[in-house]
Amino acid sequence: MSLTSHLKDPSSPIGQFIKQRFAQTTRLTKSANQRLRTADTIRPAQADTSYPYGLIGTAIDYRIRYAFDITPYQRLVAWEGAKLLTVKSFESDEDIPVDWADLASLGTMVLPSMALTTGRAQGPYPIPLILAFFNDLETVVNKMQPKGRLLELEDERTLDRYCIILSYFEQVFRSSAYLQGPLMQPTVKHSVKELFSIPQDSWINDLGEIFRRFYKQQYLLLAKSFILNPVFAGSTYVGGADADMVVDGCLIDIKTSLSPQIKAEYLYQLAGYLLLDFDDKLHIDSVGIYMARQGLLFKWSVPVFLSELTGDNKTDLSTIRREFRILCQSGWSRSTAR
Repeated sequence: MSLTSHLKDPSSPIGQFIKQRFAQTTRLTKSANQRLRTADTIRPAQADTSYPYGLIGTAIDYRIRYAFDITPYQRLVAWEGAKLLTVKSFESDEDIPVDWADLASLGTMVLPSMALTTGRAQGPYPIPLILAFFNDLETVVNKMQPKGRLLELEDERTLDRYCIILSYFEQVFRSSAYLQGPLMQPTVKHSVKELFSIPQDSWINDLGEIFRRFYKQQYLLLAKSFILNPVFAGSTYVGGADADMVVDGCLIDIKTSLSPQIKAEYLYQLAGYLLLDFDDKLHIDSVGIYMARQGLLFKWSVPVFLSELTGDNKTDLSTIRREFRILCQSGWSRSTAR
Protein backbone atom coordinates (compact mmCIF):
# COMPACT_ATOMS: atom_id res chain seq x y z
CA MET A 1 0.00 0.00 0.00
CA SER A 2 1.41 3.42 -1.00
CA LEU A 3 1.86 6.31 1.41
CA THR A 4 -1.06 8.18 -0.17
CA SER A 5 -3.22 5.06 0.16
CA HIS A 6 -2.31 4.82 3.85
CA LEU A 7 -3.32 8.45 4.30
CA LYS A 8 -6.67 7.85 2.61
CA ASP A 9 -7.42 4.65 4.55
CA PRO A 10 -9.08 5.43 7.92
CA SER A 11 -8.11 1.95 9.15
CA SER A 12 -4.39 2.36 8.40
CA PRO A 13 -2.26 2.79 11.57
CA ILE A 14 0.39 4.53 9.47
CA GLY A 15 -2.06 7.02 8.01
CA GLN A 16 -3.68 7.67 11.37
CA PHE A 17 -0.30 8.18 13.06
CA ILE A 18 0.62 10.92 10.58
CA LYS A 19 -2.76 12.62 10.70
CA GLN A 20 -2.97 12.57 14.47
CA ARG A 21 0.59 13.67 15.16
CA PHE A 22 0.50 16.41 12.50
CA ALA A 23 -3.09 17.52 12.91
CA GLN A 24 -2.57 21.30 13.16
CA THR A 25 -2.52 22.07 9.44
CA THR A 26 -4.66 25.21 9.42
CA ARG A 27 -1.99 27.81 10.11
CA LEU A 28 0.27 26.65 7.28
CA THR A 29 -2.53 26.18 4.76
CA LYS A 30 -4.21 29.49 5.62
CA SER A 31 -1.06 31.53 5.11
CA ALA A 32 -0.13 29.79 1.85
CA ASN A 33 -3.63 29.91 0.44
CA GLN A 34 -3.86 33.66 0.97
CA ARG A 35 -0.98 34.03 -1.49
CA LEU A 36 -2.40 31.46 -3.88
CA ARG A 37 -5.77 33.23 -4.12
CA THR A 38 -4.14 36.13 -5.96
CA ALA A 39 -1.95 33.95 -8.20
CA ASP A 40 -2.59 33.37 -11.89
CA THR A 41 -3.41 29.71 -12.58
CA ILE A 42 -2.43 28.05 -15.85
CA ARG A 43 -5.47 26.28 -17.28
CA PRO A 44 -5.58 23.96 -20.33
CA ALA A 45 -6.93 25.71 -23.41
CA GLN A 46 -9.07 22.72 -24.31
CA ALA A 47 -10.16 20.58 -21.40
CA ASP A 48 -13.22 18.64 -20.33
CA THR A 49 -13.91 15.96 -17.75
CA SER A 50 -11.69 13.53 -19.67
CA TYR A 51 -8.63 15.79 -19.53
CA PRO A 52 -5.70 13.77 -18.05
CA TYR A 53 -4.82 16.17 -15.24
CA GLY A 54 -3.10 13.46 -13.21
CA LEU A 55 -0.95 12.34 -16.13
CA ILE A 56 0.09 15.93 -16.85
CA GLY A 57 1.03 16.20 -13.18
CA THR A 58 3.37 13.23 -13.53
CA ALA A 59 4.69 14.56 -16.84
CA ILE A 60 5.71 17.91 -15.32
CA ASP A 61 7.64 15.99 -12.66
CA TYR A 62 9.66 14.37 -15.46
CA ARG A 63 10.06 17.63 -17.38
CA ILE A 64 11.33 19.55 -14.36
CA ARG A 65 13.74 16.74 -13.50
CA TYR A 66 15.24 16.96 -17.00
CA ALA A 67 15.97 20.63 -16.27
CA PHE A 68 18.11 19.47 -13.34
CA ASP A 69 19.82 16.52 -14.99
CA ILE A 70 19.47 13.66 -17.46
CA THR A 71 18.56 10.56 -15.48
CA PRO A 72 19.48 7.24 -17.16
CA TYR A 73 16.21 5.72 -18.26
CA GLN A 74 16.92 2.52 -16.33
CA ARG A 75 16.42 4.54 -13.13
CA LEU A 76 13.02 5.94 -14.11
CA VAL A 77 9.81 4.58 -12.58
CA ALA A 78 8.42 4.75 -16.13
CA TRP A 79 10.98 2.14 -17.20
CA GLU A 80 9.74 -0.20 -14.46
CA GLY A 81 6.18 0.28 -15.67
CA ALA A 82 7.07 -0.22 -19.34
CA LYS A 83 8.80 -3.51 -18.54
CA LEU A 84 5.60 -4.78 -16.96
CA LEU A 85 3.86 -4.39 -20.32
CA THR A 86 6.20 -6.87 -22.00
CA VAL A 87 5.50 -9.97 -19.92
CA LYS A 88 2.52 -11.66 -18.40
CA SER A 89 2.30 -12.55 -14.73
CA PHE A 90 4.09 -15.61 -13.40
CA GLU A 91 1.97 -18.67 -14.13
CA SER A 92 4.03 -21.51 -12.59
CA ASP A 93 7.00 -22.20 -10.33
CA GLU A 94 9.10 -22.78 -13.46
CA ASP A 95 8.73 -19.18 -14.63
CA ILE A 96 11.85 -17.08 -14.27
CA PRO A 97 12.30 -13.29 -14.37
CA VAL A 98 13.30 -11.54 -17.56
CA ASP A 99 16.96 -10.51 -17.42
CA TRP A 100 16.43 -6.93 -18.55
CA ALA A 101 20.03 -5.93 -17.98
CA ASP A 102 21.00 -8.54 -20.54
CA LEU A 103 18.30 -7.65 -23.05
CA ALA A 104 18.85 -3.89 -22.79
CA SER A 105 22.54 -4.36 -23.54
CA LEU A 106 21.55 -5.86 -26.90
CA GLY A 107 19.69 -2.71 -27.91
CA THR A 108 16.78 -2.76 -30.34
CA MET A 109 18.19 -5.70 -32.29
CA VAL A 110 16.84 -8.14 -29.71
CA LEU A 111 14.32 -10.48 -31.33
CA PRO A 112 10.72 -10.77 -30.12
CA SER A 113 11.20 -14.54 -29.88
CA MET A 114 13.75 -13.95 -27.10
CA ALA A 115 10.84 -13.27 -24.77
CA LEU A 116 10.04 -16.97 -24.99
CA THR A 117 13.47 -17.93 -23.60
CA THR A 118 12.72 -16.10 -20.36
CA GLY A 119 10.17 -18.66 -19.24
CA ARG A 120 7.35 -16.11 -19.28
CA ALA A 121 4.71 -15.44 -21.88
CA GLN A 122 4.97 -12.16 -23.76
CA GLY A 123 2.71 -9.35 -22.64
CA PRO A 124 0.81 -6.87 -24.82
CA TYR A 125 3.94 -4.87 -25.76
CA PRO A 126 6.95 -6.48 -27.46
CA ILE A 127 10.34 -6.00 -25.85
CA PRO A 128 11.90 -4.41 -28.99
CA LEU A 129 9.29 -1.64 -29.01
CA ILE A 130 9.94 -0.73 -25.38
CA LEU A 131 13.69 -0.75 -25.95
CA ALA A 132 13.29 1.35 -29.10
CA PHE A 133 11.28 4.00 -27.25
CA PHE A 134 13.74 4.33 -24.38
CA ASN A 135 16.78 4.24 -26.63
CA ASP A 136 15.21 7.01 -28.73
CA LEU A 137 14.50 8.99 -25.55
CA GLU A 138 18.11 8.63 -24.44
CA THR A 139 19.39 9.79 -27.83
CA VAL A 140 17.04 12.78 -27.91
CA VAL A 141 17.75 14.12 -24.43
CA ASN A 142 21.50 13.67 -24.87
CA LYS A 143 21.29 15.67 -28.08
CA MET A 144 19.03 18.39 -26.61
CA GLN A 145 20.94 18.74 -23.31
CA PRO A 146 17.94 20.28 -21.49
CA LYS A 147 19.79 20.71 -18.21
CA GLY A 148 19.53 24.24 -16.83
CA ARG A 149 18.02 25.93 -19.88
CA LEU A 150 14.96 26.60 -21.97
CA LEU A 151 14.67 24.71 -25.25
CA GLU A 152 13.61 25.93 -28.66
CA LEU A 153 9.88 25.47 -29.21
CA GLU A 154 10.02 22.32 -31.33
CA ASP A 155 12.55 20.66 -29.06
CA GLU A 156 10.39 21.55 -26.06
CA ARG A 157 7.32 20.03 -27.68
CA THR A 158 9.25 16.85 -28.49
CA LEU A 159 10.54 16.48 -24.93
CA ASP A 160 7.08 17.25 -23.54
CA ARG A 161 5.65 14.49 -25.73
CA TYR A 162 8.18 12.03 -24.33
CA CYS A 163 7.37 13.12 -20.77
CA ILE A 164 3.66 12.50 -21.28
CA ILE A 165 4.34 9.00 -22.59
CA LEU A 166 6.67 8.40 -19.63
CA SER A 167 3.81 9.36 -17.33
CA TYR A 168 1.61 6.70 -18.95
CA PHE A 169 4.33 4.09 -18.46
CA GLU A 170 4.66 5.15 -14.82
CA GLN A 171 0.91 4.68 -14.41
CA VAL A 172 1.38 1.01 -15.37
CA PHE A 173 3.74 0.63 -12.41
CA ARG A 174 1.49 2.40 -9.91
CA SER A 175 -2.06 1.29 -10.70
CA SER A 176 -4.35 -0.67 -12.98
CA ALA A 177 -5.90 2.50 -14.47
CA TYR A 178 -3.70 2.10 -17.56
CA LEU A 179 -5.93 -0.77 -18.71
CA GLN A 180 -8.59 1.78 -19.65
CA GLY A 181 -6.07 4.31 -20.99
CA PRO A 182 -4.54 4.94 -24.43
CA LEU A 183 -1.72 2.42 -23.98
CA MET A 184 -4.35 -0.31 -24.20
CA GLN A 185 -7.46 1.33 -25.68
CA PRO A 186 -8.77 1.07 -28.33
CA THR A 187 -5.74 -1.13 -29.00
CA VAL A 188 -2.13 -1.50 -27.96
CA LYS A 189 0.44 0.52 -29.89
CA HIS A 190 2.78 -1.22 -32.32
CA SER A 191 5.49 1.37 -32.93
CA VAL A 192 7.18 4.37 -31.38
CA LYS A 193 5.26 6.49 -33.87
CA GLU A 194 1.97 5.15 -32.52
CA LEU A 195 3.11 5.86 -28.96
CA PHE A 196 3.92 9.40 -30.07
CA SER A 197 0.35 9.78 -31.33
CA ILE A 198 -1.03 9.48 -27.78
CA PRO A 199 -0.31 13.02 -26.46
CA GLN A 200 -2.71 15.62 -27.84
CA ASP A 201 -1.57 19.09 -28.85
CA SER A 202 -3.52 20.70 -26.00
CA TRP A 203 -1.72 18.47 -23.49
CA ILE A 204 1.68 19.35 -24.94
CA ASN A 205 0.86 23.06 -24.93
CA ASP A 206 -0.31 22.86 -21.33
CA LEU A 207 2.80 21.01 -20.19
CA GLY A 208 5.09 23.42 -22.02
CA GLU A 209 3.44 26.45 -20.42
CA ILE A 210 3.71 24.92 -16.94
CA PHE A 211 7.41 24.23 -17.46
CA ARG A 212 8.14 27.72 -18.79
CA ARG A 213 6.54 29.17 -15.67
CA PHE A 214 8.75 26.96 -13.51
CA TYR A 215 11.85 28.09 -15.36
CA LYS A 216 10.88 31.77 -15.24
CA GLN A 217 10.07 31.81 -11.53
CA GLN A 218 12.23 29.07 -10.01
CA TYR A 219 15.30 28.82 -12.27
CA LEU A 220 17.64 29.62 -9.37
CA LEU A 221 16.90 26.15 -7.99
CA LEU A 222 18.69 24.63 -10.97
CA ALA A 223 22.06 25.88 -9.75
CA LYS A 224 21.74 24.19 -6.35
CA SER A 225 22.64 20.68 -5.24
CA PHE A 226 19.87 18.17 -5.82
CA ILE A 227 18.68 14.58 -5.48
CA LEU A 228 16.05 13.54 -8.01
CA ASN A 229 13.27 11.05 -7.25
CA PRO A 230 14.71 10.13 -3.83
CA VAL A 231 13.63 7.04 -1.94
CA PHE A 232 13.83 6.63 1.80
CA ALA A 233 15.14 4.07 4.27
CA GLY A 234 11.52 3.32 5.16
CA SER A 235 10.13 3.30 1.61
CA THR A 236 9.63 -0.46 1.46
CA TYR A 237 7.19 -0.28 4.37
CA VAL A 238 4.79 1.88 2.36
CA GLY A 239 4.92 0.37 -1.10
CA GLY A 240 8.24 1.86 -2.22
CA ALA A 241 7.55 5.55 -1.57
CA ASP A 242 9.57 7.98 -3.68
CA ALA A 243 9.48 11.77 -3.59
CA ASP A 244 9.95 14.30 -6.37
CA MET A 245 13.25 15.90 -5.37
CA VAL A 246 15.47 17.29 -2.67
CA VAL A 247 17.06 20.61 -3.64
CA ASP A 248 19.66 22.21 -1.39
CA GLY A 249 18.36 20.19 1.54
CA CYS A 250 14.71 21.01 0.85
CA LEU A 251 12.34 18.11 0.17
CA ILE A 252 10.04 19.43 -2.56
CA ASP A 253 6.74 17.90 -3.64
CA ILE A 254 5.29 19.13 -6.96
CA LYS A 255 1.53 19.66 -7.25
CA THR A 256 -0.30 20.60 -10.46
CA SER A 257 -3.77 21.19 -9.09
CA LEU A 258 -6.02 23.67 -10.86
CA SER A 259 -7.35 24.61 -7.45
CA PRO A 260 -5.12 27.36 -6.02
CA GLN A 261 -4.88 25.93 -2.54
CA ILE A 262 -2.59 23.80 -0.43
CA LYS A 263 -4.61 21.04 1.18
CA ALA A 264 -3.98 19.31 4.48
CA GLU A 265 -3.29 16.10 2.56
CA TYR A 266 -0.27 17.73 0.90
CA LEU A 267 1.24 18.47 4.31
CA TYR A 268 0.52 14.95 5.58
CA GLN A 269 2.34 13.53 2.56
CA LEU A 270 5.38 15.75 3.19
CA ALA A 271 5.36 14.74 6.86
CA GLY A 272 5.24 11.07 5.86
CA TYR A 273 8.24 11.45 3.56
CA LEU A 274 10.15 13.29 6.27
CA LEU A 275 9.50 10.50 8.77
CA LEU A 276 10.42 7.76 6.27
CA ASP A 277 13.96 9.11 6.08
CA PHE A 278 14.68 6.98 9.14
CA ASP A 279 18.46 7.36 9.07
CA ASP A 280 18.50 11.02 7.98
CA LYS A 281 20.47 9.98 4.92
CA LEU A 282 18.99 12.80 2.82
CA HIS A 283 19.83 15.48 5.41
CA ILE A 284 16.50 17.24 4.90
CA ASP A 285 16.47 20.60 6.68
CA SER A 286 13.36 22.08 5.05
CA VAL A 287 10.29 20.95 3.15
CA GLY A 288 8.35 22.59 0.36
CA ILE A 289 5.40 22.36 -2.00
CA TYR A 290 5.73 23.71 -5.52
CA MET A 291 2.35 24.65 -6.97
CA ALA A 292 3.24 24.20 -10.62
CA ARG A 293 0.19 25.81 -12.26
CA GLN A 294 0.63 28.91 -10.10
CA GLY A 295 4.45 28.90 -10.17
CA LEU A 296 4.76 29.37 -6.40
CA LEU A 297 7.07 27.49 -4.06
CA PHE A 298 6.18 27.31 -0.37
CA LYS A 299 9.00 26.32 1.99
CA TRP A 300 9.22 25.70 5.72
CA SER A 301 12.24 24.80 7.82
CA VAL A 302 11.84 21.41 9.46
CA PRO A 303 11.58 22.89 13.00
CA VAL A 304 8.86 25.33 11.90
CA PHE A 305 7.04 22.63 9.92
CA LEU A 306 7.03 20.26 12.90
CA SER A 307 6.08 22.86 15.50
CA GLU A 308 3.23 24.25 13.40
CA LEU A 309 1.75 20.85 12.55
CA THR A 310 2.09 19.37 16.02
CA GLY A 311 1.36 22.52 18.00
CA ASP A 312 4.50 21.82 20.03
CA ASN A 313 7.71 23.78 19.44
CA LYS A 314 9.67 21.11 21.30
CA THR A 315 8.82 18.32 18.87
CA ASP A 316 11.95 16.27 18.20
CA LEU A 317 12.24 14.80 14.69
CA SER A 318 14.50 11.91 15.68
CA THR A 319 12.09 10.84 18.42
CA ILE A 320 9.02 10.85 16.23
CA ARG A 321 10.94 9.08 13.48
CA ARG A 322 11.80 6.27 15.89
CA GLU A 323 8.16 5.93 16.89
CA PHE A 324 7.09 5.88 13.26
CA ARG A 325 9.76 3.34 12.35
CA ILE A 326 8.61 0.98 15.10
CA LEU A 327 5.03 1.32 13.86
CA CYS A 328 6.01 0.61 10.23
CA GLN A 329 8.17 -2.37 11.15
CA SER A 330 5.54 -3.90 13.40
CA GLY A 331 2.92 -3.57 10.68
CA TRP A 332 5.34 -5.06 8.15
CA SER A 333 6.08 -7.99 10.44
CA ARG A 334 2.37 -8.73 10.86
CA SER A 335 1.69 -8.59 7.12
CA THR A 336 4.61 -10.87 6.19
CA ALA A 337 3.68 -13.38 8.89
CA ARG A 338 0.28 -14.00 7.38
